[in-house]
Formats: sequence, structure tokens, C-alpha cells
Amino acid sequence: MKTCRKLSLVVMLCASFLMTGCDAQQILNVIEQVANGVQQAMPAVRDAVNTFQNAFNNNNTNDNQNTANNNTAETNATNQANVNVTNPDQEDIAGQNTTNTNNNTNTNNNQTNTTTTTGTNTNAGQAEAALANYSGGKLAPSEFARLFGPVAREASKKSGVPASIIMAQAALETGWGASSLGNAKNLFGIKGTGPAGSVTMPTKEYINGRMVTVQAKFRKYNSWQESIEDHSRLLTSSSRYAQCMANRNNPDQFARELLKAGYATDPQYANKLISIMKSNNFYQYNN
Repeated sequence: MKTCRKLSLVVMLCASFLMTGCDAQQILNVIEQVANGVQQAMPAVRDAVNTFQNAFNNNNTNDNQNTANNNTAETNATNQANVNVTNPDQEDIAGQNTTNTNNNTNTNNNQTNTTTTTGTNTNAGQAEAALANYSGGKLAPSEFARLFGPVAREASKKSGVPASIIMAQAALETGWGASSLGNAKNLFGIKGTGPAGSVTMPTKEYINGRMVTVQAKFRKYNSWQESIEDHSRLLTSSSRYAQCMANRNNPDQFARELLKAGYATDPQYANKLISIMKSNNFYQYNN
């Protein structure tokens, strides 16, 4: 501002010299008039400058305030977005209270459990129905596993007897279904009297280290399923087979304990069971 004032005075002086022809008195008069004019004009100039400065400062203040408000709004929006993502089950976001959410979750879980149980029961029922339709006769190992595997698995869930043992014993005792002691439906060569009576059949036994043929009475059943259930009952209820059940999680050792307990007289009985389980991967049916 001071530079502008000096420049204005110089310009006015130069103009005065040109207009007055360098008359000293006239120049002084002109300078005096100019000085008076400038002095009178200064308040107005200062007011104009102040007005301009105030206007400039107000604009800066408003801009800063607007920027701050915008930043605050953006921050709030970001925070709200984080809440929506992090807590999608809150009442103010999901439109339902926590109690209802929990109830719905429990309901869904119950529906899932019911569906799973129903599906499992359906599969078990289908497996039992398929076995019931089996009329006997020798089966290929793969077909034998398809027919007996699901039923053995279900029986194992109830009794704890490994499904692989159930299947291997049934395969060995019947020759893969070729012989179930006539119409006795006896899958495991269990002697005595069964739910449907008994049948007398010739059987080979090891006596004093020699294989001999003898007549023996075997249990008779009304269904294949009944034979499987009786087999599980025999192994779980008799103290004779307690050591077998103690190894329920080790099918190979279970087979060895069966031989030790005298389930069969064949000295290779355990090895034969283990070979059948391994070669046909009957272990896959264990729970």
C-alpha cells in the first residue's frame, strides 16, 4: 500500500510539472492540493481495504468450516458403513432384534438336525430293505460290500462292534453268501437255538489239531437283520468277548481277540478276517 502511495505522488508531481511549465509556486499549490485530496481520500481507501480483508477472511473461514463439515460427514458415513458390515445382526441394521435372530437360528438348527436325522433314517431303512430282499447266494465281494456295508455300519453305531468285523465274519462264515446254513439265515455260524428255532447241519471243526466234520445245531433267524443284531448282542453281552470290545477301535486286534476267546477253532481265523478286511477295505464302513 505504501508503494502505491509513493507512486501516485510521483505521477502527480510529474503531471504538475508538465501542466505548470515548472512554475515553482504553482507546483507547490498543486502539490498542496494533491496532498489535501489524498489526505481526504485516505479514510475511504482504508475502509475499502478493511472491507476487502474482512470479505477475504470470511470466505476462508467458510471454506475451512465447509471442509471440516465435509470431512466430518465422510468420517461418519465411513463409520456407519463399518457398523453395517461388522454387525449385520443388530436390530437397527437387520430390522429384527437379537432374540428373534437367536430363535430363528435355533429353529434353523433344529430343522437342519431334523433333516439330517430323517435323511440318515431313510438311508438306513433303504439299506435294511435292500438286505431284506436278498434271497441268499454267493455274491462278488463288491456286491457283498454294497449290500451289507450300510447295514453293518448302522449296527456298529448301536453296539460298538466294528462294521468291518461284522462284514468280514459274515463273508468268511458264509463263503460270501454261498451258504447261510440252509434257510436259517445264519450269517455268523452261531450255534444254539435262535428266534426262529434251529437247524442241524454238518460243520468242520478243528479238534486236537485235526479238521473233522461233525453235526451241530445252529441258530435260525427270521431275517438277515435279526442275525446281525443277535451277533452284536452275543459279542457285547458275554464276558467271554469283553477283551474284543475293549479293542473296538482296533479291528485287527478285535479279530485276534475273537480267536483267543474261542469264537472259532480254526487257528487262522483271525488272519483270515484281517485279510478280508484289508483286501476289500471294509475299514471304510467303521464309524
